[in-house]
Amino acid sequence: MSARRIRTLVLSSCLAFSLSWSPDAGLAPDLLAAPAADSLTVMSLNLAMQDDVDRLVAGIRLAGGGEADVLVLQEVVRTGDQPSVADRIAAQLGLEAVFQPSFKIGDDRSVGLATLSRFPIVDSRPLPLKKFSLGYRSRERTALRVTLDTPAGPLRTYNVHLDTRINGGDRVDQVADIIEDIDTGPGSALVAGDFNTNENLWLLHTIPLPFLGRQGSSLEHYMARHGLRSAFDGGATHDTLRMRLDWMFLKDMRATARAIHPTKVSDHHALLVSLTAAQRP
Repeated sequence: MSARRIRTLVLSSCLAFSLSWSPDAGLAPDLLAAPAADSLTVMSLNLAMQDDVDRLVAGIRLAGGGEADVLVLQEVVRTGDQPSVADRIAAQLGLEAVFQPSFKIGDDRSVGLATLSRFPIVDSRPLPLKKFSLGYRSRERTALRVTLDTPAGPLRTYNVHLDTRINGGDRVDQVADIIEDIDTGPGSALVAGDFNTNENLWLLHTIPLPFLGRQGSSLEHYMARHGLRSAFDGGATHDTLRMRLDWMFLKDMRATARAIHPTKVSDHHALLVSLTAAQRP
């Protein structure tokens, strides 16, 4: 049995075990089905600008991501000309990494997106998203598109971190360019990250009216209309008010196991999914 096959079996077993106790685990996996030879595992996690790499790696491993094939990370820090936190995590886990800075904090720290992969990275590029003038702390938002050469064929991954103080219609507008890019070519795609889908209605991008927005439902319906299904049916992904800020959407892929893990390294929870190619009719 190949090392990759063994790793897949071990991770699927860990996912199944974690789902037996996690209150936010979503749908249960098919416990009787053996993992497919072309299966892969993906973790998405907002690192909350933490820069203690050893602690982050320990947290990722504790949440089941140490053997993941792909890590999709947000709020990744780079200081000066040093390697980013994601590059240093990748070195410890034996992965390739792509880092894309999004904005700066102070004079020497950049914060951005990173995708780490056990598979060869075919190409990568930033995809600019619609910018909103929020009055203060307006950000340039991008998606990081990374194409991977997986056993199931090419997989386009889109790593995102969207604005907080926008409403459902604006949030859909901010992901529209991702949908347009996915539609330019065939094949499997994954869109994951921190979508910031809070349940507030924002007045003038400043004043929140709690529980008057249905941003998660609006986003999920929009993505489904364009052929991307959520890997989860529910579950909180943030410590505050049990909000569901983080998502993973799939095109031509099927989730066979999934779990949502609180971590000690971030206020966001880690999303962990085992995937295989979607079954054709």
